[in-house]
Amino acid sequence: MSSFRAGGLTGTSKSGSHDDREFLLDLIKELEDLYERHDAALCDIEECRRFGGMLARLLERLEDAGQYRLADRVMDILSICSPKIASHCESAERTKSMIRSLIERLRQEAEIA
Repeated sequence: MSSFRAGGLTGTSKSGSHDDREFLLDLIKELEDLYERHDAALCDIEECRRFGGMLARLLERLEDAGQYRLADRVMDILSICSPKIASHCESAERTKSMIRSLIERLRQEAEIA
């Protein structure tokens, strides 16, 4: 578990340690992968369920790491995801927008453009 300080979504400060930055970079990479996978999940109920499972595992890891602010953001995303068997996802654009917003906020925190 990292020693996070007050500030930002992760509780890190701008002068965070190398481990803090690595945590952010790994998280950004995972969220970018989820962002890309979301497109495939739109037309495939099984892929949609896998996407939801991946988000749920991410949520669990964030909670285990004590990253409650980030976990809350992931929970917000999960709360609007609802796999539908015979229809188009009604919240697809909102879900992608929320993931993209989270990625951008984490990039700012990690000081990456």
